[in-house]
Amino acid sequence: MTLGCKLLALAAGLPGLAAAADPEMMNLVMPDASVVMEIDIAKIVASPIGQAMAEAFHQGIAKQPQADLAKAKPEYKEQIALLTNIDWSREVRDVLVAGGYTKSSPMLVIVRSSLDPARIRALQAFTGEMADYQGVPILASSKPGNGVIAFLDNGIVVIGQMSDVKSAIGRRNQPAALPAALAAQVAKYSGYDIWAAAAGTFPAPAPLGGPAAKAPAEAVAAQYLAKVAGFNGGLSLSPDFELAADVEARTEKAAAEMAEGLRWLNSAVKSQAKSAGQAGSGLEGLKYQVNGKHILLSLHVPEEQIHAGLRQMRPVRPAAARQVPVAAPSSGLPPPPAGTIRVQSSEMGTVLIPTAKEQ
Repeated sequence: MTLGCKLLALAAGLPGLAAAADPEMMNLVMPDASVVMEIDIAKIVASPIGQAMAEAFHQGIAKQPQADLAKAKPEYKEQIALLTNIDWSREVRDVLVAGGYTKSSPMLVIVRSSLDPARIRALQAFTGEMADYQGVPILASSKPGNGVIAFLDNGIVVIGQMSDVKSAIGRRNQPAALPAALAAQVAKYSGYDIWAAAAGTFPAPAPLGGPAAKAPAEAVAAQYLAKVAGFNGGLSLSPDFELAADVEARTEKAAAEMAEGLRWLNSAVKSQAKSAGQAGSGLEGLKYQVNGKHILLSLHVPEEQIHAGLRQMRPVRPAAARQVPVAAPSSGLPPPPAGTIRVQSSEMGTVLIPTAKEQ
């Protein structure tokens, strides 16, 4: 299934949140899932921090679609124009992704949206045949292997391979129980705006090779990812920024090394903020504890501090340059007497002409 869904999150969770995962969407998750992740777009957009971030984001990309439209090939102009007419923050309210660790594992993308089959078809992503399964319309992709999209009641759409989508439709009224270990993590973190729950051990990443291995930042990131065996966490943006996570390392030594990296990062960011004359970096509330192979993280940043940070990130427009009058080029001669002007003539040379009448 080539849906291109690689969702990475550094998120966390604290106890006591009232909200929980969307039950209608969770009912569709396969019983053998190893990873579940939810992004509650409606909650994020409704939060003060989310609104400020959305405003900054829209200001940055508002002109880009029009620029793309102007230089796009004729066959793509209609699609780009349609994308600019969709308010994704309003028409896509919640996204849930469930699957396993391998490419062959089933994967489902479950979305609560106001987009209907006609608008989805207009996006040219799913332009195949329309079928019906247990009263649910299913729109197939025009390209083999790209999966299907099913339109359930209450604005829920399910994207995946045909067999997996049909199984999800069958679980609407008879949901299957998740594995106990995964269900426990879902219950712990699913009250957050963004959360991820996993069971089992992540597969070891393949070693970097070729030109990609020469990129220092990518090499450092790969080294840290290679030490991670599991992750569970959640993040909330309303009204404050709340972050907490349980990161499981492959060994206790790896956990200690990762904690030392966090300590260095925390110190470096605080030092940079101090040098820049900023009141705080936002990481003052970061707490972490090593417990065997587990690193427990938590972070709290007040709403006002987030807004202050966003204001500091806004570019400062340079003041308009003051116009300085430019003096006329000098001829090297002394100023003309009062009441006269100097005129250059090709026949008579430089002459003085009176400008005032004698009294």
